[in-house]
Amino acid sequence: MAIEKLLEEIRMLSPGDRYKLRSILEADKISEEDIEASKRSAGEWSDIDAEKMVEDIYRSREDNSGRVGVNW
Repeated sequence: MAIEKLLEEIRMLSPGDRYKLRSILEADKISEEDIEASKRSAGEWSDIDAEKMVEDIYRSREDNSGRVGVNW
């Protein structure tokens, strides 16, 4: 059951992120440079107010009367 959930999460990744994940998993060892690059990348978003960003996104969607709905 946990594996199915993990696979579903992997399916939701972008193709680029799936490629990165595959590269990391295939590597014999994760380098210190890889770890530092991940830390730098994560730190770039540290000043984002996630709740405000989500509110802004939903507000802009509601305010956009020209937005076309998705027809699945």
